[in-house]
Amino acid sequence: MSDESQKRANRVNLTVPYSFLEKIDHHVQVRLDDGETRDTANRAAFVMEMFKLGLRVHENKLSKDENQKSLDDKLKMIAGNVLLTSFLSEALYFVMQETVEPGKVIKGSQFIDEDFVGAVKERISGKLTEFFK
Repeated sequence: MSDESQKRANRVNLTVPYSFLEKIDHHVQVRLDDGETRDTANRAAFVMEMFKLGLRVHENKLSKDENQKSLDDKLKMIAGNVLLTSFLSEALYFVMQETVEPGKVIKGSQFIDEDFVGAVKERISGKLTEFFK
């Protein structure tokens, strides 16, 4: 390869829509307002930085183990456990507050039904879908 082709081998031309260009210009202007110079705050530098970031994200997606849980999955599991503990402790509190005999329970009777576990699971799934839309 000649020197000219070696210098040009790493160049890529990218055509972007005007809507992207407006966003890029906005971010460049924010950097300029923060005190960066035109040497570091320009369209090419910003687009290159975003490209590097996108490439890292893409490589992480490809290298992620299929069995590995995402952060959202982990947070969903933790939130589910917290909600389950909250509902069960509330139920236990109200049942124990009234009486120890299940036949005499009036206000907390919903908590000793067989369907209570199903209802709790439905409430938890509803809350989780609300949290993790």
